[in-house]
Amino acid sequence: MTPDPRARGTFRRAISLESSRGEVRGELADDFHHFAVRLAHDEERATAVEGESLRVPWSTCPGAVEPLRRMVGAPLSDRILDVFQHTRPREQCTHLHDLACLALTHAARGETQRRYEVALPDRIQDATEAVLRRDGEELLRWGLQGNRIESASPGIFDGLSLATYPFLDFLIDELRELPAIAEAAWILQRAIFVGAGRRRDFEGRYEAKELAAVLGNACYALSPERVDEAKRVGDNLRDFSDAAEKLFDRE
Repeated sequence: MTPDPRARGTFRRAISLESSRGEVRGELADDFHHFAVRLAHDEERATAVEGESLRVPWSTCPGAVEPLRRMVGAPLSDRILDVFQHTRPREQCTHLHDLACLALTHAARGETQRRYEVALPDRIQDATEAVLRRDGEELLRWGLQGNRIESASPGIFDGLSLATYPFLDFLIDELRELPAIAEAAWILQRAIFVGAGRRRDFEGRYEAKELAAVLGNACYALSPERVDEAKRVGDNLRDFSDAAEKLFDRE
């Protein structure tokens, strides 16, 4: 792994959800991505889903707007993992799909606005502390060592591995009656995974198949049927270490 020379700061991710009658608009932005989603619903299921790729790492990413429409018909639920499996996630853009799922849970709650903010300082000796705020208030703080939560607030997450399937099993089995905390933890775990990208030198990677060799068939762009076509999109990287307020800027 080649360290990214920019990596002397903080990975940041923000997610905004806003409801109006029969519709949720969502936006997600971080160092590598910027997406938006509009989801219409009839108070029971999604009736229309539209996606927008504003800043992406690979040339094929905008094509993921089409499979996102498979989310039409997904039921509204305040449990994020109940809606996550409505389509095959690996056939989707990870971030557009996540945003559509969050739009469904937001519609189910009947709230007007919600905003999540994640801060993940660059690691020192493979250790860091990840923080998630919801609507400006700190909800989760995890002290990380490698792929494990060594200390956590709240303490229910102490000692957990962040590996995908054990972590999801924990959310399903232990936090089913705490859907708001489960959603926040799901968001933070996924942000930690994406934030690890700050430790890689993407400037020298021009083909997605180089990344697929490490991550496998992880998403729409890395799928076997299109990975050979996917080329790096220049100038998609941002560093919001000292500029969290600019995450949703549309440059």
